Amino acid sequence: MQKFHDKTDINAKKYLTGSNFIDYRTQPRAYKSYPSFFLSFNLDDFEELKFIKNIGKITASKTYGNVKVDLRANPSAGGLYPSEIYIQLRGIKSLVNGIYHYEAIENKITLIHELSNDGVEYYFEDKFQKKIIFLISNAYFRSDWKYEKRAIRYILLDTGHLLGSIYAALELEKIPFNIDFNFDKNSLNEDFSFDKFESFYTSVFTQIHKELECKKLRTPIVNVSACDYQLKENFIEEFYIEAQKDFFPIVSNINLLNDLKKEDLQEAINNRRSIRAFKKEEISKDDFLFITKNIFEFAQKYEIEIYFINNNVKDMKKGLYKNVNLQKEGDFKEIATKLALNQKLSGDSAITLFFTAKNSEEYFYLYILTGFISQILYLRSTHLNISCSGLGAYFDDISKEFLETENNIFYLFAIGK
Repeated sequence: MQKFHDKTDINAKKYLTGSNFIDYRTQPRAYKSYPSFFLSFNLDDFEELKFIKNIGKITASKTYGNVKVDLRANPSAGGLYPSEIYIQLRGIKSLVNGIYHYEAIENKITLIHELSNDGVEYYFEDKFQKKIIFLISNAYFRSDWKYEKRAIRYILLDTGHLLGSIYAALELEKIPFNIDFNFDKNSLNEDFSFDKFESFYTSVFTQIHKELECKKLRTPIVNVSACDYQLKENFIEEFYIEAQKDFFPIVSNINLLNDLKKEDLQEAINNRRSIRAFKKEEISKDDFLFITKNIFEFAQKYEIEIYFINNNVKDMKKGLYKNVNLQKEGDFKEIATKLALNQKLSGDSAITLFFTAKNSEEYFYLYILTGFISQILYLRSTHLNISCSGLGAYFDDISKEFLETENNIFYLFAIGK
């Protein structure tokens, strides 16, 4: 995976010589919608399914000139939202067992395949019927249009953000679940008629519905374009093919939000935003410990190493930390800003985290889990009325030099007031 990562890095030369012009009139559509002859159902009409809207619902809208922008429960690089969600449902009262597409804009699910003895379980090692299965796909051109090759990083992070939103929605209802990266994605992509423009990245499944093994989907699913127009990008398609190793352990028993009361978590989901500027106010050490509760342990379990610069946490020495250990003492606000392509958010924050990992065959999965962890940080910070923002653009080379690591830099995440 290193060759792909290296080809998407940002260094001083690329930063100074790269083109900054983007014709926003050419932006592809950022959501997928099935034709009106497909059956659709409002989520609020099904008590068991109301929680689903917390995954990607519209939580606010802003107007820039004549353009209205809808903000969703999950963040996305550039507001491009490459990720789509498909949900297979069984045993829901008054709803046919089937595969549905989640349409956040309209708070509805659209039936795209009615189940018989078939199901997406067929493409997994455990083929027993599950009650609910979430599948996250990505329509890569939505991100490629703006970010070109570096889009592979943002797509993985956006997948993780959405995965974190699914986790939060399930946590609201105390529904047990597992995250499974290991399934026959290529066959499932083919049976969903994606034609490589869209591809599955990961899944979440809940409890067993019946101990019956599923058959292969009996008919291909109708192809509906995820964008209003699309262009091929061989680099991203090649990355996707080479990234699939299908050996990553199932992620379960996650305890990153279970200490929040239901009403507090719901409020955090509703209010989560990405901040545009900090007031440079300090946060307490207790707030820092609350926001990062169990985060470092979870990351280390999957060999993600988190560094952070303490700019303004009270009663903690200013400096660079690796996990929770001080590496270099000092005021690094200016260097934090520089590393983040001179974005002031990184230096004006109380803390700026650097997610890193060694070069490995688990690159694809660790990058997604980085986005997942970041979504948890968003929610825990929001609960305390503390702001944050992910920073996907940074100097790869000098960040590694400052951190004194050979790890790849995956993401910067700024938290503060």
